[in-house]
Amino acid sequence: MKQMIQTLNAPQPSGPYSQGVQSGNFIFISGQDGVHPNGDSAGNTIAAQAAASLENIKGILAEKNASLSNIVHMTCHLANLNEENVREFNNVYASYFEDVEIKPARITIGSQMLGVKVEITAIASVN
Repeated sequence: MKQMIQTLNAPQPSGPYSQGVQSGNFIFISGQDGVHPNGDSAGNTIAAQAAASLENIKGILAEKNASLSNIVHMTCHLANLNEENVREFNNVYASYFEDVEIKPARITIGSQMLGVKVEITAIASVN
């Protein structure tokens, strides 16, 4: 059985999808980009957009009493995949997972996106 996860602590879906879905012990989080929960852009830098994306993911997880430490896999999309952008992204990403003993498995890919530089999806495991 699956349950929709809906929160005001992340942007509302702009299309026909859920912010997140829990199925059994797993939470699947839709792509969160560099937009604040109120819909405003987080800014034009990789750092600002990465932080907003991760804050949105935290907000969705919190609806199920979960946190970043529950994440087992992340897919990270960067609009312009180059060394400088990956370094800037990794600096922000690392700061969010400093206290997480087992870091999530992850892939970072270059993607063509509309109006944002960062989008992140996540899969979490909960008891």
